[in-house]
Amino acid sequence: MARIRITHAEQIEQLFDATPRQANIILWRALNRAATAAQTRASVTVRREYVIKAADVKKRIKIRKATAGNLSAQIRASGPVTPLMKFDVTPTFPDSTQVRARVKKGGRKPIQSGFVVRTGNSHVNVFTRSGRSRLPIKGRYGPSIAQMMGKDEIVEDIQTRAQDVLDKRLEHELDRLLRGEF
Repeated sequence: MARIRITHAEQIEQLFDATPRQANIILWRALNRAATAAQTRASVTVRREYVIKAADVKKRIKIRKATAGNLSAQIRASGPVTPLMKFDVTPTFPDSTQVRARVKKGGRKPIQSGFVVRTGNSHVNVFTRSGRSRLPIKGRYGPSIAQMMGKDEIVEDIQTRAQDVLDKRLEHELDRLLRGEF
């Protein structure tokens, strides 16, 4: 008859007694880290395809963080369409030269009858005329951040990154708990 002896049995029992409360803390920490990583990956992935600044992407992505009482985190992109000036446009100020814009990676494309204007509220954008007369003019816009993030390959990349970070953070937090660093 073979016997297996468990060393530190008392400490293991104490660990599982305290686990329900600490498990929630471990989970919400890991979820929040995964949500933050997903936001960063969303910015990186969108910028691989579109010519836009990271700050312009990140300010439209909101994170609803998890808490010990609510174990779910959410990232959501929302907002209006993006003014064409947020992308790569030449010229960047009112000028009489041909307006060219690049929304996606690649070459700049000319905007037929486009011109750059600074409106009365200091808003600078590319405009075109709606008719043959001087007014009205119509602002030109690119896709919203939510539309950019909505592509299937971008969503899949973000989800993969979030899952990887969640798995690693859960392992890390459990390791900390087992070492008594909690």
